[in-house]
Amino acid sequence: MRSWINAKNWSTTVGGNWIDERVLNAMNEVAKTFVDMHELCAKADEKIAGLCKVKDAHFTGGAGAAIELAVAGCIAGSDLGKWLKLPHTEGMRNEVVMPRGHYTAYASQWIIPGTKIVEYGQAGVLKSFKRELESAITDRTCCLSYTFSYNNVPRGIVPFEEVVEAGRKHDLPVVVDAASELPPVSNLHKFTDMGADIVCFSGGKAIGAPNNTGMLLGGEKGKEIIASIRNNTFPHHGWGRGHKISKEQIVGLVVALEIFVNEGDQLYEKQMKTAEYFRKELSGIQGINVIIIPNDETFHEHPMMPHVPRVLVEWDQKELGLTALDLDNAMAADDPPIFLRDTHYYDYYTNKEWRLIDTFFLRSPEEEIIVERMKKFFIKDIS
Repeated sequence: MRSWINAKNWSTTVGGNWIDERVLNAMNEVAKTFVDMHELCAKADEKIAGLCKVKDAHFTGGAGAAIELAVAGCIAGSDLGKWLKLPHTEGMRNEVVMPRGHYTAYASQWIIPGTKIVEYGQAGVLKSFKRELESAITDRTCCLSYTFSYNNVPRGIVPFEEVVEAGRKHDLPVVVDAASELPPVSNLHKFTDMGADIVCFSGGKAIGAPNNTGMLLGGEKGKEIIASIRNNTFPHHGWGRGHKISKEQIVGLVVALEIFVNEGDQLYEKQMKTAEYFRKELSGIQGINVIIIPNDETFHEHPMMPHVPRVLVEWDQKELGLTALDLDNAMAADDPPIFLRDTHYYDYYTNKEWRLIDTFFLRSPEEEIIVERMKKFFIKDIS
């Protein structure tokens, strides 16, 4: 098994992230003990809510599980009989109202509890969707869905404020998928501050917890739904039992979250210096263009991109006779192999070949290895 350099970001397909020694030490310590899981769960949820500055919180086995549990809570509430029937929801409120441009690869998580998605709006249209949203809401609606993600269609994004307004008008919970919307740290409470009732985050990305952790964060109405979820999921029996999470993962999530809250915003300066190193070292190569994308308010790949600087390397394939796939193969051929980022969110009609270098997980001297290998690829007389 080869260990890769991660210049791709926190993709699940590359293992999520690397875990801080302080998190591993805490997980190892609890691994050697027995605990009252009900007591541990209660204290963990209380700690998470305090760190995130929200009304209530509940740990989960990833952001996908958080979405599934949130929707189940919106359907069943505190009704044990409904929880026991899931995913058979005939006669219950079982429709999730979702903006059409938010139907991403993770849409399945919204229907697993036994719901169906009702879409509204037209992806890419520049206008308000109040009328379409109102027409999609019926007496079968269990919640209004909203996704903050760089996977959304960026043109004509449905204003979140309109969804919150509709939720309040119809007394429906607004559930947000914000799995990848960190950093900055303030995003942990930004969406509940804006009126979301439940927000789902991944623990296995920027927070730095084990890859199969996540959390539900609740606002005023959301705390009632989270309380019902807590009572009808692990360590209890029923539909939510399949979302079991170990004591080691729970502790790992809490410790990683505490570190992220205290240190997460300080990482950007170091990451920007790494980006500047790449620009300095690679800009002299004939035929390639090197650009820093700060992903701040001045220049970003997508309006919902987290605050992480990246480096764009682009070139003319006809001029250099090199494709991006050739670069991928060259970066993976030697030891240690290197993942580059191959997801593009802007300038869709360029005829350039390109790859991105993500700075979030790079540790010295990995940036030097990347530069050396890219120079070897682009400069033919380097052996």
